[in-house]
Amino acid sequence: MKLKPDMYASAAILLLSAAAIFIVTALITSPGEFVTAAFVISSATCAITGIFILTFTRAATIDPRHLATLNAQWCKNISQIESDLGITGNAYFLPPRVTGESRVMQFNPTLTYSGSNVSAKDPFTKTGAAGLIIPLCCEPWIQDLRKNNALIIPDREEELIKLLSETIGESYEFASRVSGSSLDNTISITFHGYRFIDGCKAIADESEEFCTMNPCPVCSLCGALIAEGTDRVVTLDQCSVNHSTRDVTAVFSMLPLQMAKPTKTITP
Repeated sequence: MKLKPDMYASAAILLLSAAAIFIVTALITSPGEFVTAAFVISSATCAITGIFILTFTRAATIDPRHLATLNAQWCKNISQIESDLGITGNAYFLPPRVTGESRVMQFNPTLTYSGSNVSAKDPFTKTGAAGLIIPLCCEPWIQDLRKNNALIIPDREEELIKLLSETIGESYEFASRVSGSSLDNTISITFHGYRFIDGCKAIADESEEFCTMNPCPVCSLCGALIAEGTDRVVTLDQCSVNHSTRDVTAVFSMLPLQMAKPTKTITP
């Protein structure tokens, strides 16, 4: 299998080489005044163009299709395991208040869940609502945002949408643009020109329910930030794909605020 070379870097190197050749030719052959001037101008033009290309050309990156496929397979694997355990329905993002943990957790209940307290001490919790509780797949990104970007999560929905737009569209560049809106207890986020849309297609081909059972890292990041910012239990109700525009829309719902005290986690 042959890999395509970085054509922009190659073009820049060729231009810089041509600039050097022009200068050397002018010095060795000692042509007339006008010819020498033409060589110098040509050399300067090639050198400036080559430097410009090198300056504004990004380094080669991994093909987003490959990364999307990895995420898709993870989602399908976990969802299949949960189905074998009798767990169906959407995943919930639980804020620290509900579990007593220091981070948002993902909870897949076995029955209808209303937002009550859940113990995070065991993966398959038996305290409170029964179901599978696990750390979020986007946890490394959240830790990176806290460590390297001084993450501050607002509590207003409008500011949360702005944070998601800046994080996903600008900082991580997972989409060319991110827009969103809020209505009642629902927040809709649209990733325009989503780079990992091939993963969404792969998951949907297997089962559209898998997206909401185990959201991919990007949707998981949205749910986690919304849950922590609003301090409410959040679920991903719907994830739709527009194949023609390569847009993905995720619709999150917030459960009514529960006033029960948080479950404390005892550390031995």
